Amino acid sequence: MKTILSRPLAARMALLTALLTIIFLVSPGLGAVEASAEDDAYHYMKNGIDDQLYQEWWRFSVQDNDTQLMLLYLLSDPDNISQNGKIQVQALAMLDGRAAASGSHQSRGFGGDRRSPMLEIDGSGFSLEGDSDLHVWGALEERPGSEAMSWDLTFQPLASPWFAIPVQAHLGLLAGDWIKWLVYMPSSQVRGRLTTGNKTVDVMGKGYHDHAWGRFPLADVRMTTAWATEPLEGFSLSFAEITGKQRLAFLELEKDGKSIIFPQNKIKLTEIDGYSDNKTGLGYRSSYRVEAESGE
Repeated sequence: MKTILSRPLAARMALLTALLTIIFLVSPGLGAVEASAEDDAYHYMKNGIDDQLYQEWWRFSVQDNDTQLMLLYLLSDPDNISQNGKIQVQALAMLDGRAAASGSHQSRGFGGDRRSPMLEIDGSGFSLEGDSDLHVWGALEERPGSEAMSWDLTFQPLASPWFAIPVQAHLGLLAGDWIKWLVYMPSSQVRGRLTTGNKTVDVMGKGYHDHAWGRFPLADVRMTTAWATEPLEGFSLSFAEITGKQRLAFLELEKDGKSIIFPQNKIKLTEIDGYSDNKTGLGYRSSYRVEAESGE
């Protein structure tokens, strides 16, 4: 397996909601590195140094009783220096009683703001609404094998943003590669509407949003991520593991406004179960056991 961004959409997006069994050994831990709205803005700036390796993406996930939705806004070599650049919107929707709907849109350009969370790709995008909410919208055209899809949502944060990888972390693939990772909404309330095909549903559920950027070969990195939130209990959890030649991992837990950060070398990930894609014949991890200790 390589990266979730190079597989069939439904299979790779399923990894974002991998089932986790988690054991925590908690003692006083490290505090979160706080972030601002400007940190969630786009960061790409051509500088002539490995611009063809530039990657940046924003992910939004929503879950309520009947609906799951996962969105990805992707800039990969946005100036198309390698001739394989991607400026994309990807979506996967799972509605109760219906087959999963997925699709993507490739664009030649994008618009954005380096000072606040705002990005637009051919009529799909997100922007700041009020002081802290994010308005997230988009549409995908009907194509052979996929229905038309559209969404219009508002994400209201219920937990503070934090930097999972606050400084440029080396992945070990190339001498100068690096990545930064921002968990901008570990927990949020989401409201709005979602349409797949001829069915429109009102959405009122829990949400998550993160944002990563850096310079590295996208196809050489494997990412495993998961999130959980119970807003009424003031609880949220964010987890990710990135493996290339080196391993990066982060895990943060927030309860009643207090954060616990688990050091990379105290996070252990073990595969429990997996499944095979009948169409591609590829195997995917689907369930993990995570053990973490925050004590120094």
